[in-house]
Amino acid sequence: MKKNTEILKLKKQLKEKILSPMYIFYGEEDFLKELYVKRVTAAVPDGGFPEFNHIKLEGSDVSFSDYDDAWEGFPMMTDKRLIHIKDSGIFSAAKKNGTGPSSEEKKAFWLEKFKRLSDDTVVIFDEKNIDKRSAVYKAATKVGEAVEFSYLSDADLVTWVIKQCLDTKKKISKENAYYLITLCDPGLNNINNELKKLLDFCGDEIYKSDIDRVVSKSMQVITFDLTNAIMAGNANKAMAVLYDLQTAKESAFGILYLMLSSLEKILRVKLMTNSSKSEIASALGMAPFIVQKYIESAAGFDEESLVWMIRRVAEIDMEIKEGRIDETTALEQYIAQCVYKSQRRV
Repeated sequence: MKKNTEILKLKKQLKEKILSPMYIFYGEEDFLKELYVKRVTAAVPDGGFPEFNHIKLEGSDVSFSDYDDAWEGFPMMTDKRLIHIKDSGIFSAAKKNGTGPSSEEKKAFWLEKFKRLSDDTVVIFDEKNIDKRSAVYKAATKVGEAVEFSYLSDADLVTWVIKQCLDTKKKISKENAYYLITLCDPGLNNINNELKKLLDFCGDEIYKSDIDRVVSKSMQVITFDLTNAIMAGNANKAMAVLYDLQTAKESAFGILYLMLSSLEKILRVKLMTNSSKSEIASALGMAPFIVQKYIESAAGFDEESLVWMIRRVAEIDMEIKEGRIDETTALEQYIAQCVYKSQRRV
């Protein structure tokens, strides 16, 4: 996998203690984003006056005057200060019919601010969404560093899990590390939470049986169990998974729409037959190990069946709302219909 040169450059700056005046951190991997916000923050000592030297502004409703106050300040009893701006939304596509300053006013405000970066200030924009076509983003990247924190590759995730285990003097095989990540929701935060449970529970080595006993399967993975049972035409397995979901107190509507979301993504993957795994991951905003599950599922369904299953959810939704059937019965009948359709195809 191609190395993230942006992160490598950031690591080098931190090691050499030569920071850029401004960073734009974005991407879906929140764990790494938070980690590097902390590292950059730690590289700017607060001089014992954090209220003056480490300023945090959060949300899209921060006023121009608050930004002005932060931007025009100066460090106290130290050489540099830090401004951490989180979820400002200034690099996202403009929303219509919003309140407050217009998109043009915001653009003019920030273009002026970026021209007036001070040598004694480090600014971190910590964002969820970025529109790289926006004038504000383009202006920011001319004076600062944009760093994308994407989901790690499967190989990098396995390496990360193994390292965390070694740091606590425990072992896990590559196969079991991969098995662990396939049971979790995407993102290091989710994997880390499950890994901590394992490290507390296990002895010197983590085995597959430990993972099965301790790790909570993500709802996405359980939904895959359900769609895979449907794909195989296995009614008993499908109903057993459905029962587990109902026992976990998932609502019938919730399960139905989890399935709908999964089936829509399976169809999208099926239609991207000539695309690589990385291209699919990028298009759907998914972790690579999750994409692999969708690729495998897409190979097992035909397009006609997928389209029918997706359309059927809308029909069921209407039937429930019109009071023609209760949601639990509707869900059970839907699963049975999907299994029957798969059995006929096979």
